Amino acid sequence: MIFITGGSGFVGRHLIKRLTDEGQKVRSLAMTQSEAENLVRAGAEVVRGDITNYEAIQTGMQNAESAVHLVAIIRERGPATFEAVNVQGTMNVVKTATEAGIKKLVHIAALGNTPDPRYAYLNSKWRAAEAVRALKLDYTVFEPSVLFGPGAGLIEALLGTLKMAPFFVPIVGAGKTLFQPFWVEDLVSCIVRALGGEKSRETCQVGGPQHLTYEQVLDEVMAAKGVKRLKVHLPLWLMRPMVSLMGKILKNPPITKGELKSLEIDTITDLDAVEKQFGFKPLPLSKGLGFLSED
Repeated sequence: MIFITGGSGFVGRHLIKRLTDEGQKVRSLAMTQSEAENLVRAGAEVVRGDITNYEAIQTGMQNAESAVHLVAIIRERGPATFEAVNVQGTMNVVKTATEAGIKKLVHIAALGNTPDPRYAYLNSKWRAAEAVRALKLDYTVFEPSVLFGPGAGLIEALLGTLKMAPFFVPIVGAGKTLFQPFWVEDLVSCIVRALGGEKSRETCQVGGPQHLTYEQVLDEVMAAKGVKRLKVHLPLWLMRPMVSLMGKILKNPPITKGELKSLEIDTITDLDAVEKQFGFKPLPLSKGLGFLSED
């Protein structure tokens, strides 16, 4: 039995499908009835609750051999803060995994995570990963760059920006922040290998086969969508009040103040990191955006 937190999320949906297709038994947390129903249809057992519910995590880990911790938030809403979900939620998983005798814990961190508290999200991911690395049991921590695939965060944010501006698209500053877009199915392949015993007590930085700037990622998304926009570079001093205003008037703004701050940090590793660590070549972004033309 493999226990998964975040089974209804972007990575979780792909991971559960892969594991159940391979005949693995999977159990996952579900916050809502609709999430529970979707997980059951995907072939998973369900435990109702969230990452802040210690008893639900205990129930989920009963008789499980391994666990994959995927739950994290990139935006704070009400009581769902970086501290409560990303940090304390991970500590709940760590404590329960130790008590339950879990043989392997796989944790998803993030490239660029940092001990610098000025970067609230990335700092919360660093603190969570440190809690996992302090474990005495077997673990693997993955630090992926931005992910792509249907529903991926950065791709959805760029699509939202394109929808908001039908004639031009704003670019933050010089648009030179570097990413290493990583296909979600390639991350799933790495996770499955770790569950099989590879990369014991290691932190694995993973990314795709290209270093691309923010502007280059935007170009790839526009090309896949078959749209053209005038690109307008907006200086940070102008973007900050605009982003702050969007955060106040929009329920789901294309970018938040914290995300704008995070663009100061490149999220890249070696171009051959996945091939060296796992023996396969990851899919480039240009070949993995075909789903956008189907929208």
